[in-house]
Amino acid sequence: MTDYPIRKPAFDFDVASVRERYLKLSTGQVYDVLAELGHPGRTMEPGIYPLTPSMKVAGPAFTVQATTTPSMAAVDTRLGMVKSMTEGCIQIRNSGGNADVGHFGEINATAAFVAGCRGAVLDGSTRDSNWLIEMGFPTFCRYRSPAQSFGRYMVTDYQVPIFVRGMDGHLLVEPGDFVVGDNDGVVIVPKALTLETLERAEKKAASEALSRAEVAAGNSPLDVQEKYGKF
Repeated sequence: MTDYPIRKPAFDFDVASVRERYLKLSTGQVYDVLAELGHPGRTMEPGIYPLTPSMKVAGPAFTVQATTTPSMAAVDTRLGMVKSMTEGCIQIRNSGGNADVGHFGEINATAAFVAGCRGAVLDGSTRDSNWLIEMGFPTFCRYRSPAQSFGRYMVTDYQVPIFVRGMDGHLLVEPGDFVVGDNDGVVIVPKALTLETLERAEKKAASEALSRAEVAAGNSPLDVQEKYGKF
């Protein structure tokens, strides 16, 4: 059996507290801040949504690369993956364009959860969807399939830079980038901008709450626009 490496990134912030703060924000607020910071287009291609509308994810990217293959010799790789996961991480997969099988299911989610993973974002498919919903494991996917993956699809590497399909083409995701997802889609925050984006998005959310309240109270949208910059 091959001894696959343990790859655990270091963070200069408390992941748990940052994760909880991001979960209170919307992907729209996070996306707008990234655009203001000169990073537009940091959202995955439309079509990747949660299994239920209330599911949300926020956490450091645990990247996974996979491919279509008849090989079934992936046990070592999957064991290395689980050992490399850190508390609060979000597994994000490039499924190599495979559209034949379910790439992630209930057993994958159970092993990942025990290792600290708190959600999955799949540029591909899931199966065991009802079990994932009952588990309360936030899972985002492009489609669903009952087909078994062994002998058709295999994870080849983990915690390496990957591409996923983004709104402007290929979107690079590095291990440790911050993944934020809700019912509108998934935004990828570059690791170096995690805290700045969070702080700006929190200010935006507070301003939007005041704007929303004033419009709901019957104040003029023009006055609200002048006061808060939007309504």
